[in-house]
Amino acid sequence: MEFPRNSVWDIKGADTIGDGQYRLLEIMQEVESLVLCSLSSASTTVRPIAISIETFALLASSKKATRAIYQLPAHLLVDEELIPEEHIKRRDKNFSLIKDIVSDRRFVFEYSTMKRSPLLAEYARQIGVDRKSLARLLTQFWLNGQDRMALLPAFPNSGASGKTRTPGSKPLGAPKQPRTIAFERAKKYIVKDQDKKYFKAALNKYHLKEGGHTLSKTYEYLLKDSYAKECKMADACGRPPHVPSLKQFSYWRTKLFSSEQIIKGRTSENDYLRNKRSVLGCVTDHTHLPGAHFEIDATVADVHIVSELSAQYVLGRPTIYIVVDRASRMIVGMHVSLYHASWRSARQALTNCFLAKSAYCADFGIQIDDSEWPCVHIPRELVCDNGEMIGAQSQKVLTPMTKLSFTPPYRPDCKGVVEKRFDILNDEVIHELLGSTRGRQVIRGSRDPRQDSIYTLKEVTAEIINAVLEHNRSIFDDLAFASPLLVEHDLSPTPINYWKVHLLKHRHELQSANRDEVIARLLPSAEVSMTRSGIYFNGMYYTCSDLEELNLASVARSLGRWRLEARIDENTTNYIYVRLEKNRGFIRCDLLPRSRMLGDKSMFESDFLQDWLDTKKELNPISSASIDNHKNRQEITRQAKRRSKNAEKTSLKDKTSNVRQRRKEELAATTNMLESNIDSPSIPEITSANTDDKVIPLPRGRKRRKGKGES
Repeated sequence: MEFPRNSVWDIKGADTIGDGQYRLLEIMQEVESLVLCSLSSASTTVRPIAISIETFALLASSKKATRAIYQLPAHLLVDEELIPEEHIKRRDKNFSLIKDIVSDRRFVFEYSTMKRSPLLAEYARQIGVDRKSLARLLTQFWLNGQDRMALLPAFPNSGASGKTRTPGSKPLGAPKQPRTIAFERAKKYIVKDQDKKYFKAALNKYHLKEGGHTLSKTYEYLLKDSYAKECKMADACGRPPHVPSLKQFSYWRTKLFSSEQIIKGRTSENDYLRNKRSVLGCVTDHTHLPGAHFEIDATVADVHIVSELSAQYVLGRPTIYIVVDRASRMIVGMHVSLYHASWRSARQALTNCFLAKSAYCADFGIQIDDSEWPCVHIPRELVCDNGEMIGAQSQKVLTPMTKLSFTPPYRPDCKGVVEKRFDILNDEVIHELLGSTRGRQVIRGSRDPRQDSIYTLKEVTAEIINAVLEHNRSIFDDLAFASPLLVEHDLSPTPINYWKVHLLKHRHELQSANRDEVIARLLPSAEVSMTRSGIYFNGMYYTCSDLEELNLASVARSLGRWRLEARIDENTTNYIYVRLEKNRGFIRCDLLPRSRMLGDKSMFESDFLQDWLDTKKELNPISSASIDNHKNRQEITRQAKRRSKNAEKTSLKDKTSNVRQRRKEELAATTNMLESNIDSPSIPEITSANTDDKVIPLPRGRKRRKGKGES
């Protein structure tokens, strides 16, 4: 077994040497001995001991002596360039005093085997240094590694650093000094053990709790609770009270309580875990494969939007849903809507996550290839907060597809990847838009951001899509250290590169999504009507090739409308998915030209139009003119009834006889037509150019046959 010089050994259970740690100073082959120095002694002068090599080898073979590590003092673990010049001079001076004897093997062996060393005393006389001073330097040299740095002065421990001093009759610390000679400061208070108990009680009662008082306010309560008698006495005598100062109280707060205790005591457990605890790890530490965990969350966008149909109507702030792959930081799905955070909006985001993105982007005027956003997969686990996703409906829908994992309440840090994406989107695009609140509360007197809102929901969604595509192409330093595949293939550490290279090497936990299953399970369901004009939904009409082949509109015209099951994509009004027959899947139906006003818009604009129509109906359910007409009609009816009272005795035959003659008499009585003109069968010839004073009769129609009631 090797016994290297300067090695440290831990000896236990040996008969010839005491237990403890020892440094091997020298190997004396000429006398077959080893020189050891104890590292466990607290004395400043330690004499080494000699032991035979054979005995030490037996201790090592029997595991009574084992290699160990000796922790050097912190003041020795410093760069040479950072040591003050005066410390270097002191170190070199001390080393020059002992360098001649520590290199003398005869002296080392004699010093370790004899109780009195004449060589040390003689050497001390030669250089004019006290023998005990040399003994202390030798001990320091051997304990700390037998090199020049071992003699570096340990000034960091000067002044009893870290130890509590016992006060006497004289106050500790600097005295109170007035700024001018015109005033004299009060005597400094000597803090005793009883005062420390008062400090601790006041801090626990008023300061170290959630929403606790400030230190200065706590100091006031301390004086009221524990030094009230002294304060009253001093006030009556007109002198300063002899009590601890605020500075002393602040000092003893840090002595009586650790920094961690102060931080934990001043906040709640949730706030500490979320904002103040140490962050030694990351949620991505155990997730480096795409698809292992997707995170989903929603936030209210920091921008106000207006309606596409009428820019004068402000619709408020939309809700943004984001789905992020935890390993690659890839935004794999999104949804922007006017609904609040709910299962209805979340299912739209998940639909977008599981289906191809090219068609979705095309609805907002952005043309991309599927390879530019290649996320059409279902994850192994979906991480969400303890909110809209915890309901029975969401679990019933998603559990067959993936595993749901819920974070604790008030712990957004458990899904910090998606939370950080919201910050990135705000900084990159949303806060740059007109009408943005920029994440701050409205200050009184400042301009209301709603006055500047000009963007529609479709325009804001398009901006967010572009920001998401840019995010997926951006470089993130953390990805370079997450997987070696990026370095092996010389790819930039971007989310899309991370995603693609792991899929290429089959290192992922993704599963493919069936389009029909996603549409049937995740898109919001609705009831539509089959009418003679097409499939009706929310004021719009749709059709498809299957509907025209089956001639269902003609059937609805003859037999009446009926209801059908449908799935609605709230991002666009251009199409819906309808189940035409019970045992068939959902078929895409496109918007008819008669509903073109709502084309290329979101479903929220259709809801807006319906609300606008309802408000107009509520605002004017009946016009004033119609009320006047109704009253006039009633008055005319009453007059006619009064006028016809005398004719009630006349029989129906007399009333309806000779109708044609009576019509002629009525025309003659109520107009200025001549009798001859009335009876004339043809239009008379016009003989004069000036016909302003003449009445020209129109041609008469053919004679009608007399009815049964006419005579």
